[in-house]
Amino acid sequence: MKTWALRLALLLLYCVPFAFLSVNGDATSRTMIFYVLMVIGFAGLCWGALKTNNIPIIYIGNVLSFVSSYIVAKLSGLDPMGYYFKPFTVYSLIVALSIVAVICQTIPVLVHIARKKKVQ
Repeated sequence: MKTWALRLALLLLYCVPFAFLSVNGDATSRTMIFYVLMVIGFAGLCWGALKTNNIPIIYIGNVLSFVSSYIVAKLSGLDPMGYYFKPFTVYSLIVALSIVAVICQTIPVLVHIARKKKVQ
């Protein structure tokens, strides 16, 4: 597959509103499984970006995922469920999840860069 097509595919997959789907699933189904699915989704995308040496895609994709999650949350009317996530609001939880996702994906990026430098 062409490099540009692979990058585009990774970016499009990152556009899935993972944080919103997790928060919404938790609020409606009262289960934490949606957070696990978010972690699996981000881990797979991060692994794919590292395997193809597209590290900037990870950070651009995380921003896109955050933006799509925030927009979908605004449009969905999830505000009345804010009491469920005390002390967070729905939006602050999406922000917190997105920040944690970036931090968790930075760890494999740093390991990948360190291994690359060690091999050279």
